[in-house]
Amino acid sequence: MSKKKDSIKKEWIEFRNSVYETKSKSQDDFEKYINIIASGGLGITIAFFDRIVQIDKAIYLWIIVSGWLLLAITLLVNLLSHFKSVHYMELTISEINDKKYEEVFTNVEERNKIINRFNLISLASLIIGVLAIIIFVTINLYIMSNDRKPVYPQKPVPEEKGRKIPSPPVSRPSNTPKK
Repeated sequence: MSKKKDSIKKEWIEFRNSVYETKSKSQDDFEKYINIIASGGLGITIAFFDRIVQIDKAIYLWIIVSGWLLLAITLLVNLLSHFKSVHYMELTISEINDKKYEEVFTNVEERNKIINRFNLISLASLIIGVLAIIIFVTINLYIMSNDRKPVYPQKPVPEEKGRKIPSPPVSRPSNTPKK
């Protein structure tokens, strides 16, 4: 019976370790994707702004500026989160080396809460920033499309081929002969 319990316990420990590993990879991906989306969105909208919306006719410029600021905040907070995470890991390792095990349990939980707050701020600022940019572009494209008058294509004048009888003059001579 003891071997069976040990086997079950070992399976659960392996499962837990695989969950930890998956969690770690997910957190790495989260930071990577948040950076890619924020920096890509910021770079593309700034680089192609004049091609998306005509700046001289744009309205509500504060919306896109807010979106850009939020994307920049996303990048900065995510960078700060990474920095704090590395710092907290060094502190935890130091506590383990100093055999301060009770402090490890207390501090790790509090440190993870702080990192999670940074991650939530990054995610929220990313979402709001992207939405602000989409709203700005949508409003301005709608306004600009209403300002333009539709241009209907003109039918091409067919090229005349061969010799044709010229059109007669508009005024017609009378049918009664002069005497």
